[in-house]
Amino acid sequence: MKSTVFNVLMFCLLASTVFPNPVTAQQDIPILKSRSKVITIVDGDHVKSNHWTLMPERHPDIYYVELPMKPHSVTFRSDIDSITFSVNYGDQYDFAILLNDKVVCATQVRAAYRKLQPYSRTASDRPATGITIPFSLGDNDKIYIKARLNKGKFLDFQFDLGCGGSVIKKSSVLNANMQFDGTANLINSDGNNVVPSSSTNHLQIEHLHWDGLPFVVGDNMTRREDGLLGNALFQDKVIEINYDRKVLVVHDFLPPIDSKYSKHKMILDGVVPFIQGTLSIADEQRKGWFMFDTGAYTSILSSNKMSPGSKLFDELQKLLWNNQATSSAPRLSVGDHAFAGFNYSIRNHEGDDDRLGLLGNDILKRFNVILDNQNGLIYLQPNTLARDPFRNPEYYLARVIVIFGLLLIAASGWFIYRRQHKRGRKDGLRAVE
Repeated sequence: MKSTVFNVLMFCLLASTVFPNPVTAQQDIPILKSRSKVITIVDGDHVKSNHWTLMPERHPDIYYVELPMKPHSVTFRSDIDSITFSVNYGDQYDFAILLNDKVVCATQVRAAYRKLQPYSRTASDRPATGITIPFSLGDNDKIYIKARLNKGKFLDFQFDLGCGGSVIKKSSVLNANMQFDGTANLINSDGNNVVPSSSTNHLQIEHLHWDGLPFVVGDNMTRREDGLLGNALFQDKVIEINYDRKVLVVHDFLPPIDSKYSKHKMILDGVVPFIQGTLSIADEQRKGWFMFDTGAYTSILSSNKMSPGSKLFDELQKLLWNNQATSSAPRLSVGDHAFAGFNYSIRNHEGDDDRLGLLGNDILKRFNVILDNQNGLIYLQPNTLARDPFRNPEYYLARVIVIFGLLLIAASGWFIYRRQHKRGRKDGLRAVE
C-alpha cells in the first residue's frame, strides 16, 4: 500500500475538520494523494474505472463495498497513488484523499449494506433446505412468480436479475394499492426517464413479507407481467434457481453443493450480478464479465467487430453455401460451458474493455443456478433444458429472403419469356401477311 501520512499537526487538523469521530494525534490517518477528481476503485475482482468522483463537501464521503459479507481487499487508485484496505463485515475504514496538495476529502469505506431490504415470515419455522418460491417459465423463457402489493390481488411479477430495484407496470398500479410520494430516474430500454415513485409498500411472496419497500413505475413491459422484482430483495442471501423443479429457493447460507455444479466468479453492479466469461468474434477474443440477466430473452453482445446486420448476412451465407462458408458468428464460454449458434443482438462496445454484454435467459435457463450473494460466486449445473434448440429469428428470415428471391427470379423469367413469346407471334403474323 502506497500512502503518505501527515504530521501530527495535520492529523489534529483533519480530525477536527473532516472526520465526525474524535481522532487522537497518535493515530495515523491514511492519505491518498491525487491530482484528479476521479478515482478508480478495485473492489475484489471488480475494477471500477473512474468510478469515484471526489466530493470534499461531504464529511465523510462513504463508499459501500460490493460484497460486504466476504473478506476481501478494496483499493482506491488515483493518477499518482493508491491505498488498499482489507475489509471485514461490519467494519469501516477512514482515510483522506488529498487533491492537488490542497483540498482534503474525508472518505470512508464501509463493509456494510447501503440499503438492505430484509423480510419477515408468517410461518414460524425456518426450513433447513431454504424457503421455496414456485415459478413458471414463460413462452419468452422468463421467470414469473406470484406476489401481491399492499394486500391487493395477486399479480404476476417477472424475477429479473438484471433489474436494479422493484418496478410496477403503469397499467397495473390500480391493482397494487400504491400511493406515490416522489419521483425517480429510471434507466431501462425506454431510456432515462423521470417516473413516479412510492417509498413505502408491503410486498408478499408466499410466506415472505417486506415492509417499507420502494417501487417505481415502468412501462416497458409486456402483457405477461405486472412488474419486476430482482436481486435487491435478497442482497444478503443465497438464491437457488431450479428450472427442473421450477422453484426459487432462498437460503440464509450456502447449502451443500453437488459436485455436478461448476463454480464461477461473480461481481455486482449495485445489486445486478455479472458472471465471468469469454467472448470470441472473428479474430478477437475478450475475457471479462457478462450481465447475468434473467429478464432478457436474448443475449446482447458488446462488440465493434460486427454490425447489427452481420447476423442475417451470416445466416444467408451459410444457407447459400450449404453451411460450408466460414461463419463469423460469435462464440462465448463461461468456464467449460461453450455456446455457438445462439440467438443474439449486437451493440457497439463502449466503456470498460471487460464488459462483454449480457446473457439472456435463452442461455441461462439451461442451467440450474445457485447465486451466492455472500461470497460473490455463481454455481451452474446443466439441466433438462440444456439440449433445447435455440430459437433464431434470422435463421427463418434468411430462408424467407432466399425463397422470395427465387420467386422473384422465377417471376422475372416467366415475364421475359411471355414477352418474347408474344413478340415472336406478332412477327410471325406480319410475315404471313
